[in-house]
Amino acid sequence: MRFLLDTHTILWYLFGDSRLSPKTKETIDQNDCYFSYASFWEISIKQSKNKLQLSHSIFEIDEKCRLAGFKKLPITLSVLNKVRNLPFQENVKHNDPFDRILISQALVNDLTIITCDEKIPLYNVRTIW
Repeated sequence: MRFLLDTHTILWYLFGDSRLSPKTKETIDQNDCYFSYASFWEISIKQSKNKLQLSHSIFEIDEKCRLAGFKKLPITLSVLNKVRNLPFQENVKHNDPFDRILISQALVNDLTIITCDEKIPLYNVRTIW
């Protein structure tokens, strides 16, 4: 199977966070996994607001993703068009722009998102955790 990693999934996997279950780690290890630069945009924003403390730069995280065997998934015009057509869910308070790009990338590229975010499945995209 092919999977798109949510931002927290990337960080938890790369830095050995215990919140990543052994089952999820095994799924990542045994399948084709993709990452999006939308996650790096999110990381950069959160670092600039001091909401995320990391001693690694996005350049180092990018290299770690590549060394882990993850493939970069481009943000194409088809993805952006899908974002444009994605409904805003009334029961989703934040309608996170990073999540909306990841959701659109997963839909356009027929990927399942590995995430523990309970709001992402509200957009009818396949997820696992």
